[in-house]
Amino acid sequence: MIEATREEQQRLFELQQVDLGIRQLQHRRRDLPEQRTLDERNQTLSLVTAEYASSRERLDALSGEQRGLERELAAVDARRRSEEGRMYSGRITSERELTALRGELGTLRTRKSTLEDRLLEVMGETEELESAVGALRERHAELSGEIERLAAARDEAATDIDAELDRMGAERAAAAADVRPDVLAYYDGLRARKDGVAVARLEGRTCQGCRLQLTAIELEEVRDRATRGLARCEQCGRILVPAS
Repeated sequence: MIEATREEQQRLFELQQVDLGIRQLQHRRRDLPEQRTLDERNQTLSLVTAEYASSRERLDALSGEQRGLERELAAVDARRRSEEGRMYSGRITSERELTALRGELGTLRTRKSTLEDRLLEVMGETEELESAVGALRERHAELSGEIERLAAARDEAATDIDAELDRMGAERAAAAADVRPDVLAYYDGLRARKDGVAVARLEGRTCQGCRLQLTAIELEEVRDRATRGLARCEQCGRILVPAS
């Protein structure tokens, strides 16, 4: 059991009330209509940003493929012209060589047709994707501007809450200064585990933290422990401070 005077227990209870007030103010700030709208717009912006990045990546890939197709087409055309020049030069008299050359030219024409078909597909995809990327860029700029305006409106709406949070923050620091470090560390750790409520008043036989009644034996034990240090509720585990 952690030792604590009745005065320190009372200071802990007062500190708990301040922390509850701060928590309520923080909740109000997070729940401002402007904040909710801002959160929604930020989520939408994240999706648009991801889609824009993906589209840009696909567009870069298509651009690379288009350049590769154009280079290969140029090479195929150059090879075709060279082979046609050889065939019509009159220098090749062997029928076997001419047959092989005709076969090679046929293969080159087929390859050129395949490349041209794919190039047209890539150019069509690129045109559509460029339009989509442009629309995403505009949407991104639109959302960014809206988020900036919403953030300003949120900050203006939160001015009074922030001022109260500053005041209560100073009040908490003053209250915590009167509590020994080991007691304060125990309180903060318990508060983190108990949904923000580490200290509860004992009213009669009822723990105000869990609203359950203590048995006569538990009540006697709590009162006895409270004379020497921090007593805890057997049901919820919170620090119990008996009412004066």
